[in-house]
Amino acid sequence: MTTVNYDRAVSYYDDTRGFRPGVSERYREAVLKLTGADAGTRILELAIGTGVIGLPFIAAGHSYVGVDISRGMMRQIAPKLAGRADPRLAQADITVALPFATVSFDLVQAIRVFHMLVDWRACIDEARRVLKPGGHLLIVEHQAPADQGDPPPWALVQGKWDAILKELGVDSGGLRNDLYPTEAILLRYLRSISADTRAIDLLIYRELPVSCRTMVERRAQRMFRSDWALPEPIYRLATRMLYEWLERDCPNADAPAERRMLFRAIIARF
Repeated sequence: MTTVNYDRAVSYYDDTRGFRPGVSERYREAVLKLTGADAGTRILELAIGTGVIGLPFIAAGHSYVGVDISRGMMRQIAPKLAGRADPRLAQADITVALPFATVSFDLVQAIRVFHMLVDWRACIDEARRVLKPGGHLLIVEHQAPADQGDPPPWALVQGKWDAILKELGVDSGGLRNDLYPTEAILLRYLRSISADTRAIDLLIYRELPVSCRTMVERRAQRMFRSDWALPEPIYRLATRMLYEWLERDCPNADAPAERRMLFRAIIARF
């Protein structure tokens, strides 16, 4: 098994994983406040993707470097950087060897990345290697706060999809979370390599509104990593059953709704 490569998601990544206008800028401000980073801080983003998070840092003039395993993502981000002040991109597997010298960066950040890594310990070790003494490693994932009220379309469709796969004898939880280290596991490992660590709620934001029908259509097009490994016969049957549920039993199938999300961050200092 290798680190997940998002080449197949390039064409729809921004539409399905992007944020409302202003969220990435708010994220940047939260990171600056948390770490004390300024214009002179040298920043590395692991798995920069299409630049959803990185572009506000680059636009503000930060010394910013991005690395990603996906050549498709590299091609997607390049036009967005036209005219910017010397941003650097590199294509590499972040769990093998980062193509940077030791003690090169003040801040290394990984946003919505660790659930895709097979050898996340190697990724942390490489991040530690390229960090300067006293530098920060920021590991950020997003999650839904508990007090959401009625389930939003994403949760309704995901819940039904999981139930359908279970009925067909497939462990959807294993498909989705087999690679993901919990916060407690990450903290334990970081402390074992002498990092000062803490975990915080970094930022709450609202996702773009989406309807149940849109979520079902995305499932039918295999837009989610957890579905990529499903055998085609099972996938076709599960998709048909999901559409039947949408037309027969799904409440307000075409009504867009949003959900609140939380950027949960682990900050480690070496």
